[in-house]
Amino acid sequence: MKIFVLNLERAADRRVLMQQRLAALGLDAEFLPAVDGARVDRRKLPAGSEPRLSNGELGCYLSHRRSWELVVERGLAHAVVLEDDVVLSPELPRVIAGLAGLDLPYDLVRLSSLGPVRGIAVARLADGRRLILPNKNPSGAQGYLVSQAGARRLLERLAVPQRPVDDEFDLYWKHGLCVPVVFPCVVEEDGGLASTIGTRMDGHHRKTIGRHLARVIEAKRRKLAVFLLARRLRQAAH
Repeated sequence: MKIFVLNLERAADRRVLMQQRLAALGLDAEFLPAVDGARVDRRKLPAGSEPRLSNGELGCYLSHRRSWELVVERGLAHAVVLEDDVVLSPELPRVIAGLAGLDLPYDLVRLSSLGPVRGIAVARLADGRRLILPNKNPSGAQGYLVSQAGARRLLERLAVPQRPVDDEFDLYWKHGLCVPVVFPCVVEEDGGLASTIGTRMDGHHRKTIGRHLARVIEAKRRKLAVFLLARRLRQAAH
């Protein structure tokens, strides 16, 4: 299976480290030059782009978007996308092979999570791992498997950088996407490497009763949307 690793050209040390980690698992990858957000002419971004995205967040978003474009352009049935600061489980090759053969209409399967994985199980892999449709935000985009159809839908629905890319993955249920998480995960962030994202976009707002009620309603909408999607997936599997 095709594996893309997003890597800033100046981060040669990370490139070498990732090559070693992949080789240890018998895997090969194509390193995609990541976008340096500091060099992006924001005036040329699509209308509706969020101006508060940090340079790191913007570069990360555009780098991931480029990987989806390549999946479509090359006609790849599936591809794995990794960031260059991850630790790989020895089970990764078996898990991605199992996901590729799974009869489930997912768009993207997250192989990593920064937070607890909570939601509804919709499938089980041969090694006992489960696919969970999250109803809490897993966060992170360190590693995932994307399908051809999923790459096309991502480009249709997430073409404009309005939030950090992992936040958009968390909002899959709003975008009409199917984005489960493998649990236990097989890709983890390497805590020993400094982030290249930098400061995150400020999403904090002054607490008010109105905002609290909006969050409660949003959480209920999410749980219902995830429940209905999980039911459709289970029906399709049978």
